[in-house]
Amino acid sequence: MTDNTLDYLDDIEIYMKSNDLDAMIAWLTQQFEGFKIRSQSKKGCKFIGTHQGHDSEGMIVLNAGRTGFSSIWINSRQTPWANDVELGRAAFAALNATVRCNESAWSKGDDPDRWLQIDTSGEHIIQWVTEEE
Repeated sequence: MTDNTLDYLDDIEIYMKSNDLDAMIAWLTQQFEGFKIRSQSKKGCKFIGTHQGHDSEGMIVLNAGRTGFSSIWINSRQTPWANDVELGRAAFAALNATVRCNESAWSKGDDPDRWLQIDTSGEHIIQWVTEEE
């Protein structure tokens, strides 16, 4: 599969090895033309980001699923990034924290534990089995 298979997804999401909510919010604020926090707690936040005149709802969930990774999820394709991989690359470059994301859209029969990891050693496919972490 190639990155363009991600173009069929309705949303984008990455997981970052960080619990620095303030840094994630500051970075997202710079990426969108408009950015507004809808609600915030010690577990994360919900936000609206504006890109090319289109508002998109999203959220940051700290330590999502107790994995040690925080989720950045945007319920739209109207974002500064075309897909999960582009969002992951941009987040890693800006925040220097390991990122995991889908490298392609999943199809029936695909391995659900197969992820693209972006870190200081580059980009590589990993098996992310959370029960073992």
